[in-house]
Parts: sequence; structure tokens; C-alpha cells
Amino acid sequence: MLKNMINKQVADKIAAQALNEIQAARIYKQGKISHWHANEDMYYGKKIAPVESRSNVALSRMQEFIHTLMSKIDTPLIFKFIKRKESQLKRVEMLNALRQVDSLRDDWDIKDLAGKKQAIIYGRAIYFYSASSDKGTYQSNLENCDVYDFLIDPLCGGLDIEKALNLGRYNILKTARELKAGVKEGLYYKTAVSNLLLSGGNVNDTAPEDTNKTSRSYGQNTIGQKQTIQPNVYKFWEWFTTYEGERYYLLMTDSGDVIRCEKLSDIFASNMYPVWTWAAFPDLTEFWTPSYCDYVREIFMAQDVSINQMLDNAEAINKPMKAVNVEAIADMATLKYRRDGYIYFKGDFDINKTIQTLAVPSINTPIQVFNILESIQQRVSGVTDGSKGMSDESGKVGIYEGNQAAAADRFNLLNKSYSFGYKRFAKLYEWGVREHLNKKMAVDMIGPNGVEVVEVTKRDIFRSKKDNEFGVLVQTSDAENMTSIQDQKAKLSFLSMQAINQQCNPKKVFEMQAKIVGFNEDEIKDLLDKTDYGNSELMSEAERDIERILDGETIKPNRIANNAYKQRVVDYINDHEEDISTEQFRALTQYVMSLTPIIMKNEARALNNFIINQTDNQTTANVPTSNTNGELTAEAGQPLQQPYEL
Repeated sequence: MLKNMINKQVADKIAAQALNEIQAARIYKQGKISHWHANEDMYYGKKIAPVESRSNVALSRMQEFIHTLMSKIDTPLIFKFIKRKESQLKRVEMLNALRQVDSLRDDWDIKDLAGKKQAIIYGRAIYFYSASSDKGTYQSNLENCDVYDFLIDPLCGGLDIEKALNLGRYNILKTARELKAGVKEGLYYKTAVSNLLLSGGNVNDTAPEDTNKTSRSYGQNTIGQKQTIQPNVYKFWEWFTTYEGERYYLLMTDSGDVIRCEKLSDIFASNMYPVWTWAAFPDLTEFWTPSYCDYVREIFMAQDVSINQMLDNAEAINKPMKAVNVEAIADMATLKYRRDGYIYFKGDFDINKTIQTLAVPSINTPIQVFNILESIQQRVSGVTDGSKGMSDESGKVGIYEGNQAAAADRFNLLNKSYSFGYKRFAKLYEWGVREHLNKKMAVDMIGPNGVEVVEVTKRDIFRSKKDNEFGVLVQTSDAENMTSIQDQKAKLSFLSMQAINQQCNPKKVFEMQAKIVGFNEDEIKDLLDKTDYGNSELMSEAERDIERILDGETIKPNRIANNAYKQRVVDYINDHEEDISTEQFRALTQYVMSLTPIIMKNEARALNNFIINQTDNQTTANVPTSNTNGELTAEAGQPLQQPYEL
């Protein structure tokens, strides 16, 4: 029995519908493929024999363009979860620490860079994300999806893929061993897998997606379709579709043999498609939008033609064609250049009339055409000499910064689309942690004593099903920061002058300066907090504990509670005396009373540490000496205070 069985007859009906959806999406997308092939030919250096020119030199302009653009957006945008109320602070920090671990372990940076390259060439970057907990072990899984392998409902538009009625990806490979294991685990239909195994493998079958990718293989100087000599390897579609108002997941061959069919909500509790994507030029109504390469490709092709014409003209100048009176030349071979060579004439002929060099086109004209096309390309794409670090104005600071800011404005369009896709990634990631972080996992967190290793589970991060969503912040990229360099300098200069002149509130000036240079509100609060590190986190724990008590939980006294923690709970009781029930009031007051012994110990320990610090400071400032009784004394002759023991 399958874990979440869908009747096989119903599954076959859904698969038949899916095949029709795949075919419709293929036809709609096919018009983009020719543009993709043309971009690939230029990037991978595929040459076509010229019709007219003798020279056939590729300038690698497409490689230069793509790599420059990638260098401007290569900083990975990092999503961070932010609290929506104080009680979430500690939980948000745990989730962000876990994200950091997963991003390193799952190599998010290089996968992110590979996706950006596809977005520049094809106009789309597509990723699949899911989490798993096979045998109880939590695992984060980010995968790139080749644009050739992805299809989507043409009616979904270009912004929210949740509006799509169907989507999916091809080229999911499974071995015979994996299929048999899936049958034992109750994931696949036993009869369907048995019939499929009899075929010996379908990995080398050619679907339209494989045919479309063949051109890219040739362009990379590899030969033909990618194949494997290993038998018993099978290729599938992962297809998500809507059937009678319900979303389903199918794993099936290109011919429609379905081996798995389940409700999407049984696989992903969020019922979201496990896909996030972004476009180079997002459009409200179209998913398959143009790419950066589409806009500059023909300009680069024309530049190649111009330079090859220049090379032809240069050759014609160096080795020109001549009109010769053959009756006057004794030996035609002597016309070829030789050092100290002679040309022998027959009879009495005027050499200026006997040999005439034919006029050739100017070598400068193709260069002028190239330069004009280059200026057009820079205006079209925003990839200028300045962005490549080649500007003649680079020595002029004001002009250079202005050009950099203008170029960054263009790249910001790309970053805004990218950050929009990243927010969906964050939502998928949050759901993955919620569903699969069942065992404790070690993360690094900053605490009072520096970086500490903390073990967390989903229970530490998600308090309950309600109030379970955090905010998402996508950090800015280098390109976005460049646009505001001049504004930042002007504002910082102004605020610094006001601080010197004491015209403004010093604390407010500090807050504004910190915001300008990039500190968030929590970091600014920590900077302004002159007490021991950790007060904001402790207050967050107080809020968390209050919520747990209000939910009816019986909790132990917080081991790091102090008077500030207790006051937060007391303030809540006073502020909500009319809002809470008698049982909640009693539970909160009993909890406050239970804190007394812990608070006494923690406050005594804090006082002890304070005295030790004061003693250390005095010892540093004053050279101590011994009096007649052997006690340490300061320079004033007074005994130093000795810290007391608990």
C-alpha cells in the first residue's frame, strides 16, 4: 500500500491530463528556444563559416558581457528572518543561525551563481527547494533547474507562480535500485515499477527537451546528445498539476507511465509548489521574458562583422591586388615582394602605367562602425566601460562615482527581481524547517561569551501553529549599495557637523548615522544599550514565557531571570489585568513568585562580577602597594575592596 494512496485509475487520468499540459506548455515555450540557441552560440564560441569575409575571428563579446554582468551581481543576496514582536527575537536568531549552516552545507552560493548565469543568458533562473528527514536526519535540498527542463502553465503570468495550474521539470533520474526501494517504502506503484523495469532503462530516450539541449552541447564542442552506457537508469517528469480543484504531485515518464501520484499537501504541508524563480526583466503577464543577451546579441554579431571587415581590409592593404600589363613584365613571379628584388620589363613601358595597385576600403570605417555599435550596446544594457573598470574617467573621482551610481541603478532592476524570488525561497525554507527539523541540530549563535554552539529543534523555533510566520528581509547587494554612496557621504557629513556643533540630539544623530551605514534596529539598540550584553534577548525570553503561560503551559523558572525580567512579567500583569482570565492571572503571579530564589542568585552574581570589574579597573589605573598589614592599597593609601563570595 502506498503511504498516501491515490487510486491507480484516478492517477492514470491525472497523468493523461498532465501529458496534455506538458505538450501545451512545450508548444508555447518553443518560440523562445531559437533565441536561446543564438545566445549559446555566441557564448560557447560556436562558429559558422562566413559568406563574404575571409576573416572569421570571434571577439568573445558575449563572454565579456555575461561575465561583467555576473561580477556586478555576484554577491549572494542573503535572506534573514525578522521578528514581528519581541517574543520572537530568540527564535528568529535560531532560525537565522540554522539558515547559515544550511547555506554552507548545501553550497547555496555556487548554485546561486549558476542560476544568475542562466538568468542572463535565458532570462530566467529556476530553483527547486525542499527539506527532508529521511531516517530522522534533517537535510536542506536546493537544486538548480535547467530552463530547458522546466515547463509552466502559460496563463500564470510572470510574478506569482502559485497562480499556475500546472508546472514541472524533466530529467529526474532514478536507478532500478532506487525504484525498488521506493516500492518497499510505499512511495511507488508496484505494478507500474515492475513493468518499467522490464524495459531495461529509458535514460537515452530523446524527448523534445533533450533535442533542444543538443544545440548547446554542439556549441561547447562536445558531440551530440548526452548519453550514458549504464543500463537500468530511468528518466522522469516531476509534474505538479491541479485536478478537480486539488493539487497533485506526479512522477511519470515522458510517455505517461506514472509510478507515483499523491496530493501535494501530503508531501508539502504548505501546499506550495517547491519552486522559486526570478526573471531578468519581470513582466506581469509573461513568464518566459527576454534576457540581457537577447538585447545585445545582434549588436555583438554586427561588431564581429565590422572587425572581420577591418581584418580583410588590413590584409588588402598589406597584400593589395594589382592590375598588370602582362606584355611588359618578363616574369610575373617577380611582382611578389622580395628583399632587394628586381622586376624585369620587356620593351620600353612606363612603369606607372604598367602596374597599378587597386584601391581598397578604408581600415578606419569598420572601426568607426564598431565604436558606434559599442556606445549603443552600453546604452541598451548598462554594461559600460566604467562597470568593467576600463573607464577613461576613472581618475576623476566625482565623474567615476556618478557613473558607478548610474550603472548600479541599471543593475538594481536585476537585483530587485532577484530579491523578489529570494523572498519565496525564504518561505519555502521556513516550511521545510517546520516540517523536518525533528531532531536537535547544532548551530553557532552569538551570546554573552561570544560565539556559542546551541542545539535547536523546530520546537525551539516555532511556538505553535498560530503566530508561526516571521518577517523576511533580503539584504542589499553591492550594486544597490553603490547607488547611495554619494547620498551616504552627504548625510554622514551633515550629521557629523551637527554633532560637533551640538545642534541636534546626540543619541538621535547616532541612530541616524548607524542606519545610514547599514545597521538594523536591533543592532542599534544593542549599541546604545550600555548595560551587559543580552538584555534584549532576555526581554524576548520574558515575552516568550508569558505567551507560553497564557497558552496553559507549565514552565520552569527561567534560569537567567533577573529583576528586569521579573519587571517585564509584572508590567504585563498590570497592563492586562482586565484582559486575562483568573486562571491566567494566578498562573502568572505564581510564576513570578517562583522566580525569587533564581533572581537573588543571578543579581548577586552580577553584583559580584561588577565589583570584580571595578577592582580590575582600579588595579590598572593605580599601582597597588602593600601596607604594614599586607593588604593591597591604592595610591591614596586606602585598601582595595575585596569581592565577596556567594
